[in-house]
Amino acid sequence: VRRRVRGVLYGALRSAEPLGDRVLGAAVAAARDVEQALVVRDEGRRLLAAAGPQPPDSGRGAAWEQVREAHAALRALAPRIADPALRGELLAACGLLTTPPRAGGVTLAPRELDVLSWVAAGATNAAVAERLGIGPETVKGYLRAAMRKLGARTRGEAVTAARRAGLLP
Repeated sequence: VRRRVRGVLYGALRSAEPLGDRVLGAAVAAARDVEQALVVRDEGRRLLAAAGPQPPDSGRGAAWEQVREAHAALRALAPRIADPALRGELLAACGLLTTPPRAGGVTLAPRELDVLSWVAAGATNAAVAERLGIGPETVKGYLRAAMRKLGARTRGEAVTAARRAGLLP
């Protein structure tokens, strides 16, 4: 990388076969991909260093993760509360942890938001199903619906899109 050795890529075959241009070309392409990733990472670090010190908690700290987990737990607790007024107050408190949705923005059904908040906390579909008292297939259905509304192709993209839309802390 930039005329400096940064690592060694090792490749092997499990059988005694000659290496052809196709195999060598694929190995060189893989090495170039790694090189480019290292260049991009180095450049990003250089730009961050040039920008100066960052705020101590830019949303990635352990305390912020606790807020996100608390939000997910409160949203999971709300449907089990029989008193509608108390349930409403609890959901309103959950709303204080998120930013108000923009006009014309995406809206998710309450259960879609419940599922997505646990996914954001790192829970698997099985764990979400257990915490919310629903089946794993139901979790998948809610997650697919939320992903479709958010225009996301993966769970991670859905969480990011929901946070940008102000739906999750």
